[in-house]
Amino acid sequence: LKLSNLYDNTVIVWFSDNGGPLRGWPPGHETAYGANNWPLRGAKMTMWEGGTRTVAFVHAPQYLSPRISTTWMHVTDWFPTILSIAGLSPTRPDLDGLDQWAQLQDTSLDSPRKEMIYNIFYPNFPEYNITGGPAIGAIRVGDWKYIHRTMGYSGWAEAPESGAKNQQFPDFEDIRDALYNLATDPEERENLFDVEPVVAADIQAKLDKYIQALPDGGYPPKDPAGKPENFGGIWNAGWC
Repeated sequence: LKLSNLYDNTVIVWFSDNGGPLRGWPPGHETAYGANNWPLRGAKMTMWEGGTRTVAFVHAPQYLSPRISTTWMHVTDWFPTILSIAGLSPTRPDLDGLDQWAQLQDTSLDSPRKEMIYNIFYPNFPEYNITGGPAIGAIRVGDWKYIHRTMGYSGWAEAPESGAKNQQFPDFEDIRDALYNLATDPEERENLFDVEPVVAADIQAKLDKYIQALPDGGYPPKDPAGKPENFGGIWNAGWC
């Protein structure tokens, strides 16, 4: 980029799709793992912050000064934001994502995002004996986060520099109806569902509307035609 004189006018965005897996969770990571989400709770494929909140960086010498930003962004926000960087606008008005380019440039501006869905799905993984029951899902409204249901690892795996080892995760947990104030408790250690019944009922009702609007059916069954061995050992576009 520097040799082509494009470096200063290029915006580089790096982010992750989810928190890291721990040994034994998600299923299939019994031996293959290499992540740590400390001090956040949980891991990949859970509704906890450790499975959903990730770091990111934006490098744009012509537009941004070096700093740490706590701007609240959802992964869907990147699409309209990148369009905005390029001087374009979405052709559809009903996107889930919000343009946050102005907020990234001016830290005095409030984020337009006030609410987000972490995920909603009905568990259907018979190969791991994880099927049935209420929908897994969570929502955040302002500083409040409500977990309707989450399954799997629900602990805090200490960082390696503390001397802890990434051990096998403890017993499988199926947790429902949990409420946290992420401004004061980002590690999700104090469940306020019974302490703040009014807040809990309001945010629970919001998530219920999204759950009821889900289309019929869950994740489709795995299709062996998508295995990379059918494409010379290469993961092709559309595998996920």
